[in-house]
Amino acid sequence: MKQNMIGIGCIAAILCLAALGWAQTPPSAAPASAAASAAPASAAPAPASSTSAAVPPPRTSAPRSHTARIAPPLPELGDDDGLGQTVAIIAIHGDIERGLSPFVQRAITLAEAEKARAIILNVDTFGGRVDAATVIRDAVLSTQIPVIAYINRRAISAGALISYAADHIVFAPGASMGAATPIQMQGGKAEAVGEKMVSYMRSEMRSTAEANGRNGDVAEAMVDRDIEVEGVSEPGKLLTLTADQAVKIGLATTTEMTLDAVLAKLKLTKAHRLTPKTNWAENVARFLTSPAVSGLLMSLGMLGLLVELYSPGFGFAGGLGMMCLLM
Repeated sequence: MKQNMIGIGCIAAILCLAALGWAQTPPSAAPASAAASAAPASAAPAPASSTSAAVPPPRTSAPRSHTARIAPPLPELGDDDGLGQTVAIIAIHGDIERGLSPFVQRAITLAEAEKARAIILNVDTFGGRVDAATVIRDAVLSTQIPVIAYINRRAISAGALISYAADHIVFAPGASMGAATPIQMQGGKAEAVGEKMVSYMRSEMRSTAEANGRNGDVAEAMVDRDIEVEGVSEPGKLLTLTADQAVKIGLATTTEMTLDAVLAKLKLTKAHRLTPKTNWAENVARFLTSPAVSGLLMSLGMLGLLVELYSPGFGFAGGLGMMCLLM
């Protein structure tokens, strides 16, 4: 009996710690129109509508003016079309989670060690965790190597923040970028976050845009539906830009069909292409922190602990539950 009471006490403590961890899990920046995942704070978009968010709140500020500008052209970075030089190409694909951020940091460090003439971020993502995206954003802003974000085919939510950190943005035809409002997962459903998180994400997007001489109002309109930019966004709707719109307002430098076309503009067609790959540890981290797997682990962890509560001793079910929650 004493052993059973000790086991139940340990499990109760673990449940309290797990609940505290879930409560502190940072939200994700995800589009409000895509399907939600079952994992908390994962790279999951929010549902199209909800009872509380069906009608956007009335706009309290006047529309912000916007003057169309032409983005600076891509620089010619290579000598003799890049012969004997290096260009780093880093893939930002799939969910943005805590396994991707260390990979991007390592890839940028490798590019710096190889003295690459340029870093190209090949972006195709629906978004993900805010904390992982800000780590990548900081790494991109910190490097002295020119960074070009090639949006192929989408940079939604957290992907928009990462793309804004690049020195130049190039769209593939049909690409899109925006819808960066943060969400959080509650009971397996995506819900809107409070004003505190929206304010943080708004300022993060604005400061990143302004760091590279871009319009901060446009960046904020991707986060907050209450912000209207004249001629760019509509009141009560989050901003998502198409390739043509991005070029028109000066967010994107140009549109290019392929990555090879971007390299041609940079005069790096003959350069050695450094394409870092994720190592085994990063692959494991990406797998365990992906929305589907992290949700499954949490469910198995809770189930294991509940089984242990109703069975004598402290055995396999409790151990399995603890392992799943710790992952």
